[in-house]
Amino acid sequence: MNNNQFNGGYPQQPYQPPQPQYQQYPPQPTPQQMQMQQQQYMKQLQINSARSAEKSQILTAGIAIGAALIANLVVQIFWVVVVQALGLMDIYNTSFLFQHAFNIFVVDFCGLVIPFFIVYLLLRKRYVTPLVPTKKVGFLEGAAWVFLGLAVCFVGNLLTQGVIELFKIAGYELTQPETLKPSNAIDCLVMLFSTAVAPAVCEEFAMRCSSLGALRRHGKAFAVVAVSIMFGLMHANVIQFVFAFTIALILGYVTIKTDSVVPAMFIHGLNNGLSVLQDSLKIITSENTASTIATVLMIGFFVLGIAALIYLAATHKLLPKKEVQQPKPYKISFGTKILLLAPGLFIPFVILIAMTSQFVTKI
Repeated sequence: MNNNQFNGGYPQQPYQPPQPQYQQYPPQPTPQQMQMQQQQYMKQLQINSARSAEKSQILTAGIAIGAALIANLVVQIFWVVVVQALGLMDIYNTSFLFQHAFNIFVVDFCGLVIPFFIVYLLLRKRYVTPLVPTKKVGFLEGAAWVFLGLAVCFVGNLLTQGVIELFKIAGYELTQPETLKPSNAIDCLVMLFSTAVAPAVCEEFAMRCSSLGALRRHGKAFAVVAVSIMFGLMHANVIQFVFAFTIALILGYVTIKTDSVVPAMFIHGLNNGLSVLQDSLKIITSENTASTIATVLMIGFFVLGIAALIYLAATHKLLPKKEVQQPKPYKISFGTKILLLAPGLFIPFVILIAMTSQFVTKI
């Protein structure tokens, strides 16, 4: 009998002791690999830090500019209280010269130039251009930009009228604060300075110099749109917001495209000057005739603006040149940048709504 019979018919296997199980470890990185991993980690930390720093800069810029917008209103309220305390409110309400001189000193100089110059002092290290950009612009190019800007002002007036009509359809009428109208040649000259010259200089300093300069390094398109929103909020009225936002887009674009605020000042001043001309014409002619002349001039500027658009496009001056810049290792979306401004602009927005409510009447 063989051995298989004693094993139930199965061949007997020789005994083998169990083998010890060893845990398998991945191969250890070399010193060069460890150094590369550490460098990548540090680079990512630097990228995250730079992204957070830029977000913080946009946030603080929005807060600073928003504070300046609030200061603009606070300064006006303060001086109104002073005028009332001195018993001069009746003079303000009846004296054309006093009212417009008050607006130049309080609204334009104290309310705009001073607060926004403080913004520049606080954020001056962030500016990539001079506070007041004044690069030389050729006469033809400058005139073309001015006419194009006035054409956009014409479009802004149409959009504003459309908003007014939409409110009327909803059963509401939008109005805006009124000021004294000129009654003689001296009044017309004073109004020209207070309505056209002073705002063109002071408002452009506040918006296209101080505010645009503070935001320009975060993207030109973003800076133009953001400052346009701020310019609209500064007027604290829906009617003026629509128009101001529209023309601010071209004012900001022209300023960045030419690296000069001078064309924007001319656009601003000439646009406001048309309203001065219309009020001045009412002294010597009827209101309908004055409105017709102003409308004809606006249409004329619009036609010249179309010609200017063609000229700028034909001479390759309309669109900005592509700048060779080292791309950032991170990206902050346009929407995120706008949202970062929201905390600083929240109170000015509330003021806009509150002020507008005073000039909305149910039909």
